[in-house]
Amino acid sequence: MTININLLPWREALKERQKKEFISMQGLAALSAIATMLIVHLLCNYQITFQGQINEYLKNEIKILDNKIAEIKALKKEKQRLLARMEIIQQLQTNRPQIVRLFNEIVKTVPEGLYLTSLTRTGNSILMDGKAESNTRVSTFMRNIERSKWLKNPVLTVIQADNSKQTDNFSDRLIDFKLQAEEVENTNSTPDKNTTPSGQSS
Repeated sequence: MTININLLPWREALKERQKKEFISMQGLAALSAIATMLIVHLLCNYQITFQGQINEYLKNEIKILDNKIAEIKALKKEKQRLLARMEIIQQLQTNRPQIVRLFNEIVKTVPEGLYLTSLTRTGNSILMDGKAESNTRVSTFMRNIERSKWLKNPVLTVIQADNSKQTDNFSDRLIDFKLQAEEVENTNSTPDKNTTPSGQSS
């Protein structure tokens, strides 16, 4: 007895099942690839966004630091300006008694028969213009300066008498002179109040 078995439907079903499995695998692979690409894309976007936030934070911090640096520079300029003003004020406070001392000393050194018409002080240099009754009065004035504790190095730059005028006016018969001297720098020593230069009445 012969039995005939038709295997065609089984083979077709196997092929159909394998085909479906293959399509399913391809679909899963495609979905996996898409999901991977999507994850990578999201990660890249996250990294870009995060880096952008970091850059923005750094920019803001840099702006804050720039503002602080500008404020520090402005404060340094203000400090230098205030220090310069304080130095000027200190110099004025230091020079104030020196000016008083200078005028007091000049009054002591000016002899009788001589008077000053102008006085110019540049640093320690002092230029004095004046009139005198004679050359002897000018010489006495210079000797008094040499003996002074606050004045030194008298130098007579100009001395002249105008003899062209014939007048009875006493001031027109005086001698004009220009004399330059130097002020002694401030020291701890103080002048002797009892000392009176020659030619100066006590």
